[in-house]
Amino acid sequence: MKTLNIISLTGQHSSWLVAIGFLALLLLSSCGGSSSDDPVFTPVNTLVGKVFVLGSQYDNDNDKLIMYVTGTDPNGNPLTLAQLQAASVTVGNTSYPSSGPELSVTDVVEGDKILSLSLVTDWSNSTNGELGLVAGIYSQMLDNLPLVYDAQVMTFSDALEIQLPWTEAFIGTGLADIKAAVSLPHSVRNMTALYDSMGAALEADPGDLTDGLIDQCRPAHMLVVFTDGNDNKSFVYSASALAALANADKTVVIMLGTSDAIPGVLTTLAGDYGAVVQVSDIAGLVGEVHNWSASLKSMHKLTLSGVYVPGDTVSITINSQTAVVDPNLHCTPIP
Repeated sequence: MKTLNIISLTGQHSSWLVAIGFLALLLLSSCGGSSSDDPVFTPVNTLVGKVFVLGSQYDNDNDKLIMYVTGTDPNGNPLTLAQLQAASVTVGNTSYPSSGPELSVTDVVEGDKILSLSLVTDWSNSTNGELGLVAGIYSQMLDNLPLVYDAQVMTFSDALEIQLPWTEAFIGTGLADIKAAVSLPHSVRNMTALYDSMGAALEADPGDLTDGLIDQCRPAHMLVVFTDGNDNKSFVYSASALAALANADKTVVIMLGTSDAIPGVLTTLAGDYGAVVQVSDIAGLVGEVHNWSASLKSMHKLTLSGVYVPGDTVSITINSQTAVVDPNLHCTPIP
């Protein structure tokens, strides 16, 4: 009798059973597969295929524009000497090739004192275990970077700590001191004051004896920041305010992050002149940054002479890549 009832029920109400079964399947899918609704993390590396105008200066008296250039090709490989020497500069609608008399391309050499570099590392609770890899990334950069810079090294958790104040990395102990300072621990591991720490690195605290990056009298400013998460402790700065500050100074901001950081925030913080590398973990950053670090070795000075620049759009073209030049007003005298 029970069997007959089941058969009868199945025969008379099959559409109801199908509907109930379909609803159950939907409920199971939504409960058991909720992770499919989560955004899929996509690695980002905007260091690839980018020409960096690290800094530039314009001499009004002699109509001379000096640009300091490095970068990678569309495949991510460091721009070669031949590629940089084949560059052209466009002012308004007129292009000046390196083969012409107006544009010269020369190596950046020790003593040019071009760049001020600030290295800022997240030392909050979540960054346990692998910060030696971040120090390795910084060391890789310093090994390739010509000795034309001064640098400061900082770490942050609830607040920023200066591990090494501004120093010039000349041959010998200067470079070793910078490398050593990168690995020094922050005194407290707590929450992440990313925004306030970046703000202090850029323009310093009024009561601090160390100048901020934007106060440095060199034509090129670069801020390299590692973070493995989002800000949860800042009170003074916002991401948009930091971007405005960096853009006004034309600072090249390189944001290195892991998947726990918010991609849109990293992009905002990089500003108009910087780049973002974001991968799943710290170990993955090492390989992603390798070619760009190597590109720092091929840093060149492009000098455009006898051409009036103010008021015109200026850009550099290397093969198929173009970078806009926005002459700096930093206080370093024109060489």
